[in-house]
Amino acid sequence: MRKNVGFAISLFFVVTGCATAPIDSSRAKLVPTERILAYSEPNPDYAKVEIIRDSGHIGSACYFGVMYRNTVLARFGTKEKATFYIPEGNWPFAIVRDPDGRGLCGVNDLNPVFETQKISKEQDNLFRISFGPWRRPRLLPLQ
Repeated sequence: MRKNVGFAISLFFVVTGCATAPIDSSRAKLVPTERILAYSEPNPDYAKVEIIRDSGHIGSACYFGVMYRNTVLARFGTKEKATFYIPEGNWPFAIVRDPDGRGLCGVNDLNPVFETQKISKEQDNLFRISFGPWRRPRLLPLQ
């Protein structure tokens, strides 16, 4: 019985220790302009999209990019945010390794998972880069 309890506690810490946590937009730092790569110019015909990378230790030594239409929008560090202007529609997004990464940060061992997000001028388009209990990072709506 004691072994089962010990195993359950260990499993709990492994699972929760691997997850990242959302951060409030007001506490997030801006991604420096040299790491914002595309779709950052305001456009009245496009919807405003804000993306925030979670806090936490998973992948914290490396930047990660957000892929949209075969273009990396920006290279995000932990607790960083950026604003983009994207055409309205249902678009596939994915989290990818830093295209400028070196050493282990340059190892392209991710098979990005593209997930469709609805982008609209009539709604808040707030998303987070999450490293939850999944094997791969994901772009999720911020709720």
